[in-house]
Amino acid sequence: MANDDDNLVKTSLRLPRPLHAEIDKAADAAGISTNAEMLLRLARDPHIDTAGQVLEYIKATEGHAVDAISRQMKALWSALDRANVTLEHVAMAMAQVPPDGTAAALKREVEFARELINALGAHR
Repeated sequence: MANDDDNLVKTSLRLPRPLHAEIDKAADAAGISTNAEMLLRLARDPHIDTAGQVLEYIKATEGHAVDAISRQMKALWSALDRANVTLEHVAMAMAQVPPDGTAAALKREVEFARELINALGAHR
């Protein structure tokens, strides 16, 4: 019957002192040997750290995108409010327009635009 030592390969490697100190500290904190900590680190999927970094980048990017969209929406609503006030003044000026002819068609378009802006306001 083979013992566990038959499946092990003894090796040596050179580590930068700060990395070795980090591994020692992590091993002490986990209550395991430095060798066990190294084996855990070697066996761990290296993409886990990369995935975490990508996730953090996505979260940060999402936050920036939400802020940008909020600013754009604020600017859009401000422009629509201003257009509505302008159209209101145009509608008051056109109040005397007779119900037929080209000016009357323009008056209906102004009224429609104001109704549209007011309907959009319900979704603000």
